[in-house]
Amino acid sequence: MPRRASLAVPITETVALTGATGFVGSNLLTALVNSGYLVKALTRRPQPGHERIRWINGDLNKHAALAELVDGCTGIIHCAGITRGNSLAQFLQVNLNGTQNLLAATRKVTPTPRFLLVSSLAARYPHYSWYARSKADAETLLLSERYARLSRTIFRPTAVYGPGDKEMRPLFRLLRRGVLLASGAPTTRLSLIHVDDLTQAILLWLQTQAAQGLFELDDGNAGGYRWEDIASIGRDTWQRNVTRVQVPAILLKCAAHINLWLARTCRYPAMLTPGKVNEVTHANWVCDNAPLTTCIGWRPTIRLAEVLDSVV
Repeated sequence: MPRRASLAVPITETVALTGATGFVGSNLLTALVNSGYLVKALTRRPQPGHERIRWINGDLNKHAALAELVDGCTGIIHCAGITRGNSLAQFLQVNLNGTQNLLAATRKVTPTPRFLLVSSLAARYPHYSWYARSKADAETLLLSERYARLSRTIFRPTAVYGPGDKEMRPLFRLLRRGVLLASGAPTTRLSLIHVDDLTQAILLWLQTQAAQGLFELDDGNAGGYRWEDIASIGRDTWQRNVTRVQVPAILLKCAAHINLWLARTCRYPAMLTPGKVNEVTHANWVCDNAPLTTCIGWRPTIRLAEVLDSVV
C-alpha cells in the first residue's frame, strides 16, 4: 500500500491551499498536516476543526477571503479548479479568473510567498477542450512578465488516481468485472500518477527553492500504458479474463454531443463533452519526469500494478 509522505519541517511554517476539499487537495491536506505544516485552507462549506488547519470561508471570487488565505504564508498551493462544465466561459471563470484573483492577493503579501499551480497535462493541447484551454491560459498568466517577481512553479500531472478519486475509479471497477473500455487506437500511450506520488512531489517542492518553471509528472512507467497493458494488470490482479472493448471515436463523439445538450438543458455540469473525447483519444500522454527529478530529487514509487486492487 502507498505510504503517506512525512517530512521534518518547522512547525511554524504555514502553507495556503486551495481545492482542499477536492480529490487531490484533500489528500494533500492530510499529507501537509502529517508532515508538520500549518495549513490555511479555502472552503465554501463548514469543515471539521483541526489544530493544524485554519479554514477560510470563501471561494476564488472572494477577494477578502483570498487576502486572508495568503497572509502570513510561505507557500501557496493552488489546486482548486473545475473539470466539468458546459461552456468555455464556465471553465475560464474558475480556472483562469480564479487563478488571477489568487495571484492578485499573493502580490500584496510581504514577503511574497512561493506559488505552485497544480495544472494538468491536458494543458499541452489547449485546442483540445475547454478544460485544457482554461488550464493553459492559467499557466500563461502565471508565467507572464506581470508576475516575474514571484517564485513560480507549475506541475502538470497526468491522470491522477487513488483514495477519493471519482473519475478513474469507474474504469477500474469495470475492469475488476472483466471489461476494459478503451478509446483511441490500440497503440495509444496513457500515463497515470497515484495521488500519493503527486503529494510527495509537492512536499518536496516546499522543501527546496530550486524548482521554478513548468514540470510534467507521471508514475514513471516506461513508455506509459497501452490499453493491453492495463487489461493485463487487471488479469494479474484479479485472476480473471478481461475483455477489451474498443469504443469507436465517432460513437464517443455522438454520445458527448448528446450529453452536452442534456447537461445544458438540465443544468448539470457535463463531464463527457466533445473536448473530453479529444483528450481521451489522444495517442500519447507519456511524461518525462527527469527535469523535476533533477530539481528536487523526486521520483515516483507507485505503479498501477501494485495498488489496483486497493483503488476500486
